[in-house]
Amino acid sequence: MKSQITISDFGAVGDGVADNTKVFNDAIEQADKNKGGTIAVGAGTYLTGPIHLKSNINLHLEQGAVIAFNDNFEDWPAIKSRWEGVECYGYSPCIYGANLSNVSITGAGTIDGRGQAWWKEFKRRKANKQTQPESSRDKEFAKLNKDTDLSDCGGGGISSFFFRPPLIQFNNCLNVLLEDITTRNSPFWNTHILYCKNVMVKNTTFQNPSDGVNGDGLDIDSCDGVKIVDCNFDVNDDCLCIKSGIGKDGIRVNKPCQNVAVRGCKMLRGHGSVVMGSETAGSIRNIEISDCVFNGNDRGLRIKSRRGRAGTVENLTLNNITMKGVGCPIVMHLYYECGAKPEEVAAISDRQPRPITELTPCIRNVKVMNMTAENAQMAAAFLLGLPERPIENILFENVKITMAKDGKPGRPAMAFGVKEMQGQGIIAEFVKDFIQRNVCIR
Repeated sequence: MKSQITISDFGAVGDGVADNTKVFNDAIEQADKNKGGTIAVGAGTYLTGPIHLKSNINLHLEQGAVIAFNDNFEDWPAIKSRWEGVECYGYSPCIYGANLSNVSITGAGTIDGRGQAWWKEFKRRKANKQTQPESSRDKEFAKLNKDTDLSDCGGGGISSFFFRPPLIQFNNCLNVLLEDITTRNSPFWNTHILYCKNVMVKNTTFQNPSDGVNGDGLDIDSCDGVKIVDCNFDVNDDCLCIKSGIGKDGIRVNKPCQNVAVRGCKMLRGHGSVVMGSETAGSIRNIEISDCVFNGNDRGLRIKSRRGRAGTVENLTLNNITMKGVGCPIVMHLYYECGAKPEEVAAISDRQPRPITELTPCIRNVKVMNMTAENAQMAAAFLLGLPERPIENILFENVKITMAKDGKPGRPAMAFGVKEMQGQGIIAEFVKDFIQRNVCIR
């Protein structure tokens, strides 16, 4: 039987002020010497720097336990990972595990990224339009990434060399479990599961406040075999994201995100409830979303990519979903505008056919069944394929969407050429083999 140790055995102080970085590191080293086991965190608030887990360890947070992370940027070492779809160096995740097996974070406690200082610094740099290294850490990242093409990354701080850390990241791990915990206030994405196999995320809560920046809830990135069950999301960006790399770097890595099942989850107030893309290069396939509730999100199912991002999004099923007050319940498009470089806008926004290349994305084989959406705001559904590669083989069956009488106008998709709308029905352009059975929109 695996051993159990507690951080109090190593002198932990849960007053929210004392630095427990060494305490966590020592506890992990001891558990590793024991060939694994449970590290228990009792009630209290434990301030710490980065925590790097090892195989066969369960980090268990008891009721009332809070792990809170410091905001001294100098304490966060450089780690090579994937950042907004491109492999590069960035700040270490708050809780990190790479090349591990049988690793878990469980319990009724809370993991708090205390991301306010990170968000403030990001906003300062953005306001100053900073595009060159400024601090010594910026210069370190510029040097580490000098041979990496970062031009395909999004707008999360890449231009100012401010590679903020996700709150939790597991990279290339086997048998990962997250259960019962609450995660909040992430400096960047909340929880990033990357290149992993056999992952279970159960009864976990993902929270980020409205003033956060790039605060996705859960990002499943080029993984195989993931179950997400009975989780709750209330974030300032997309709730659950499924990704597989961007453009040429994503093609080089060539790892799909596949065999993902989502059941019994509640999504609240995000930009999108379940989102696929815009990092699609390695392809996304075999995704099942069932028995979920989406309330107050900008979009329900959201699939997004564009010319240059490559990959195929296919074999998706949305079944038994209830939505209330969602801006647009179903969105699929291949004209994503965010982060586009000025010199590429003409090509990626063109509504005329372009040559098909290895960088041309594709959406196909999507089923939406037994879905009810009340008080939809902008449009019932928005589907926009490419003229050279239409979205194809779409089924809506037993779908009922009620449009709000005085819905809030907005853009159903962050896509080139899409204007605000209100109370529209199904909008479909460059779509092939779109079947509708027992569909009611009113």
